[in-house]
Amino acid sequence: MFRKNEQHLQRPLFSTLDELSPALRERLESSWAGVFRREVFQRIDETPFAVLYSSQESRPNVPVNVLLSLEVLKAGFGWTDEELYDHFAFDLQVRYAVGYENLSDGSFSIRTLYGFRQRLARHMQETGENLVEVAFAQVTDEQIQALGVRTTHLRMDSTQVASNIRRYSRMQLLVEVLHRVYRALSEADRESYQALFAPYVQGKSGHFVYTLKPEEYDTHLQAIGQVMAQLLAALASGYGHTPAYALLARVFAEHFVWEEAEQRPKRPEELAATSLQAPDDPEATFRRKQGEPYRGYVTNLTETCHPDNETQLIVKVHTEPNVADDAHMLAQEVPDLVQRTEVETLYTDGGYNSAEVDALLDEHHIRHVQTALRGGKPDPDGLSLVDFHFETGPEGEPVAATCPAGQRFGMESGRVAGRFIGRPDADICQACPLWDRCPVRPRSGRVTPALYLSQRDVRVVRKRQAIAAMAGAGNPRAAVEATIRAVKHPLDRGRLRVRGLFRVACQMIGSAMMVNLRRIHKAQLNRPLAPLWLFLVGLLTCVDRLRRPFTWFKRQMVPFARSEEHFTLPLVDRPFLLSLSG
Repeated sequence: MFRKNEQHLQRPLFSTLDELSPALRERLESSWAGVFRREVFQRIDETPFAVLYSSQESRPNVPVNVLLSLEVLKAGFGWTDEELYDHFAFDLQVRYAVGYENLSDGSFSIRTLYGFRQRLARHMQETGENLVEVAFAQVTDEQIQALGVRTTHLRMDSTQVASNIRRYSRMQLLVEVLHRVYRALSEADRESYQALFAPYVQGKSGHFVYTLKPEEYDTHLQAIGQVMAQLLAALASGYGHTPAYALLARVFAEHFVWEEAEQRPKRPEELAATSLQAPDDPEATFRRKQGEPYRGYVTNLTETCHPDNETQLIVKVHTEPNVADDAHMLAQEVPDLVQRTEVETLYTDGGYNSAEVDALLDEHHIRHVQTALRGGKPDPDGLSLVDFHFETGPEGEPVAATCPAGQRFGMESGRVAGRFIGRPDADICQACPLWDRCPVRPRSGRVTPALYLSQRDVRVVRKRQAIAAMAGAGNPRAAVEATIRAVKHPLDRGRLRVRGLFRVACQMIGSAMMVNLRRIHKAQLNRPLAPLWLFLVGLLTCVDRLRRPFTWFKRQMVPFARSEEHFTLPLVDRPFLLSLSG
């Protein structure tokens, strides 16, 4: 049964924190733990998570804001589950960050975390809604509003993320799949198909590969294809609904051409990048980027970059299999960014370029500034469209152009939609010293010079002109590289400890929330009135210390009350003190 956690809104009369000196109490309040409690834990709206629990009267759930906060801390510090649980049990900072002030409060089994993740994953599979992403958006939006962060300027970049999978060779992957199918069979079926499996299940899949000679590779690959084809036909009736059979069918289709006219393994160049990389992570894909091979996922990060912001915050974290194109991910994110922010200018690199993206950004009146563009660059020794100035209409269509020599001429629609023609004065053009290098030339069979271009050509020209202008004024997009480094810092050389798209996405979201938290913490410490805020925190700490005379009374009454919840005082709402510091 779902129950919201509101116990942290009241301070206990007696707590473990009473044992701290005023200086240590002040240090705790001003540390990352105090900021996390105010800026993340207390902002989490638990209501959307109610769908994960039964509506019938039953045992109440462990607080959602506690479990979700622990997931964020795990991702942000790079802990294992065991390390996370130990920190929750024994680390006073972690317990304070998630709303507990007594070491004896809020205990639960580590399996509760596993169950919470299973509920989140099942909800994602059934509805397509990632509740962790929902919480990230809600918390970040509140932080943006509270801190007055301007969201008119955004920048984004993507990075490769590896899941916790083994790197299989092609042969080892096929043999490993046969192992998985064999283990899924009943004892009777194992005996029935022992002859087919015998060469491959004597040892581990790696042992089979290590004993192969190079000249035997193609023969064994063909033999495995024949075995898989027989198993698919024989096991369809009894095991067609099982994950092992689905895995076998997928791998067979990806690695073999098996038709009546031709039965052979696919050549390496015929294998798709979306083919299975590991049996334990069927969603991971393969991609080669700048000559380096990557297996896993890609995460796209979007953050604010307005120059007047005291703190820049990550506003969007989007994870896909790594075959996803940057432009495709941008197109998916634009509706959410438009709804949640006031984006007017978007800075990206050259990978976020496509006709779909251009049309979508034009629809929402977003200026797209790229640091580079795909495709060839203009000849630096000649003239190109980049040297022209174009005037455009309300739909982005060119209505007039001015050449490098200063001649202005109109543009008119061509015969094909989206194409335009400009006809400058022929006498002026022929007398121009730039005539030999100018892209305005007569077409074959004609004497009059003309400029032919498309609406997309004009977009590309404006992007190249913006790149040239940005080269002298600085590159606002460059700092997003540091953000990516900060988000991936808890990872082991870019590798997560989890598998699957959903778990990888949640880990990256959690790490991004911690990056935002650290930035907010740093900004609060650097504010001009931060010493005043720390003084007020220390003053309240001293007031708390004055409650020590009640200790004897507590010792006498607790055995009767059986719980400290009867001895609570109203919480002094300390977040309002942040406003005093600017």
